[in-house]
Amino acid sequence: MQLYDGKNCPCPSDCTRRGNCKECIKFHHGRNQQTYCEFLQHKEEQTPQTPEDAIPEGKEIRLLDYAPCAG
Repeated sequence: MQLYDGKNCPCPSDCTRRGNCKECIKFHHGRNQQTYCEFLQHKEEQTPQTPEDAIPEGKEIRLLDYAPCAG
């Protein structure tokens, strides 16, 4: 995906700035927000998360601890 390609705007919003990259960037960066394109680019660059990364404390999850919740 090419970042900021107004012809094929990936934004799901029905915003009036949709497809107008210059206005979209100005609006969102003025509010200290990412544009949807930047969000997608960041998402693509992230590496898949392993279970060890998901629990930073290193605490082990045991499924049997949740057995009473399952009914």
